[in-house]
Amino acid sequence: MQDYEQLVYTNARGETVIFGIGSPFYVNVQKDVSGISDLTNTIYSTSSMGQDGNTYVGNRIEPREIEITGKIYGEDKAGQLALRRELLRILNPTIPGRLTYQFGDFVRYIDAKVLESPSFSHPKLFEAFDIRFMCLNPFWYEDSKRVDGGEWIGAFSFPFEIEQNNSLSMRFGYQSDSNVIVVENDGDMPCGMQVVFAAHGGDVTNPALRRVGTEQKMKILTTYSPGDTITIDTAYGKKSVTLEQAGVSTNIFRLFDVSSSFLQVEPGENRFLFEAESGLSYMECYILFTPLYLGV
Repeated sequence: MQDYEQLVYTNARGETVIFGIGSPFYVNVQKDVSGISDLTNTIYSTSSMGQDGNTYVGNRIEPREIEITGKIYGEDKAGQLALRRELLRILNPTIPGRLTYQFGDFVRYIDAKVLESPSFSHPKLFEAFDIRFMCLNPFWYEDSKRVDGGEWIGAFSFPFEIEQNNSLSMRFGYQSDSNVIVVENDGDMPCGMQVVFAAHGGDVTNPALRRVGTEQKMKILTTYSPGDTITIDTAYGKKSVTLEQAGVSTNIFRLFDVSSSFLQVEPGENRFLFEAESGLSYMECYILFTPLYLGV
């Protein structure tokens, strides 16, 4: 486990380059990188004749620009040229990619495009480089988290003993009787989620997810059977409702109840209630979400 900060760029072809003090692409992240924590917030307002000040309308977080400066540490001139060529190949502006910030076990990701091909200068000893990335989605994120509700709980374990002359019913598992899902979002911003409904043992009709204490809900007007799954994606730009049946995925957006809204996971504690008009005891539900962060 490294005890220093580093940035790793990975392009869509899976090629990577590491920027850090232990890399031939030497970068001191604290000193040589800008844009990983600072953001620009644009505020929109209106004004009227005779009004003192303005009236707030809204705001937006602008895309993030990250700039990295560093040096190429090669054993000799030929080695430096080979590393320079590698940097140019991997940081192809026409290929999308992702930056990963690492410090020990702390890991964050951000989608990034190379704004300009690396520029190089020639100090006396080592060749220097400068790279600029544009992050249209300005938020850092981590690996998706899964929270289950109404899951099946195992009730069979070893050692196992059956008494003679005693008729016993065999219980290998049971379903949790709680249909509340508590989602803890330690991120800085609301984020979308994937809600997955599944069935075991019987049909489920009109599954729904409701935010506890409000009338906000997501409801699907359909009946699904054991082995089927329904997935609702509420992420910006990815909103969808999909039924997977026997390995075949079908768009069922038309079955999304018109009184529903695409719920978001707010920062802090979120309490959701999954329900159905029939077959609730056969119903399983889990939520996948990816926390979003303003910086690292």
